[in-house]
Parts: sequence; structure tokens; C-alpha cells
Amino acid sequence: MDKKGFQINKALFLMLLITFGIAFAVEETGTTCPGVTSGDKLKCAMKDICNMVSGLLPIMAFVLFILAGVAYAVGNFFGAEMRAKAIGYAMNMLTGAIIALILSIIGPTIITSLGGGTFTDCASI
Repeated sequence: MDKKGFQINKALFLMLLITFGIAFAVEETGTTCPGVTSGDKLKCAMKDICNMVSGLLPIMAFVLFILAGVAYAVGNFFGAEMRAKAIGYAMNMLTGAIIALILSIIGPTIITSLGGGTFTDCASI
């Protein structure tokens, strides 16, 4: 199998995992959202995702900022080739951190609007 086909299969597998994760995020007893009915399971799962996004992504972005600085600093102790690779890694980590911060700011709003409400906080889904 060529590399492109493997990447497509990996992406499809990831989308399948995300789909099943959302579909089965809430247990039948409704322990994450007490008193949830069968029609509100998706909203409850989206609220859980919203809480995870607003709580976890800023922490991950901070860690990526720190790791990017460390990679850049360590790369400057080595030769030209290793320095170029380290700067590339650091730039990729900075890009990921900036995207994570953007998603943590606008992600809950998008998830809330998909749930049919207006955003005040993740509990408004």
C-alpha cells in the first residue's frame, strides 16, 4: 500500500473513532447529565465536548508554547542541519499552539450553535 492510501485510511479511522466517541459519549443511565432523555443525549455529549475543549486546549497550548521554546533553544546548540530541523519542529509546535488557542476561544461557540442555542457558557447547550 502506498503512503497516501495509508494516510487516507488513517484519517478515515480517526473520523470513525470520533463519530463513535460522540455517539456513545453518554451512558444509558445518563450519569454525565442526570435525568437526560434519549433525545437529549447528543446535546449532553456536545456539552461534555464543549467542557473538554474549553478546559483542556488552553493547557495543551501552553505546553506546546513551552516545548517550542525548548526545542528552539536546544536546536541552537547543534550544527546547522539539526538547528534547521529544531526550528521547523518549534514552528510546527507554535502553529499547533496558536490553533489550539483559537479553537479554545471559538470552539464552544461553534458547538453551542450546533446545539441550537446561543453561547453564554458550555452549560447553555
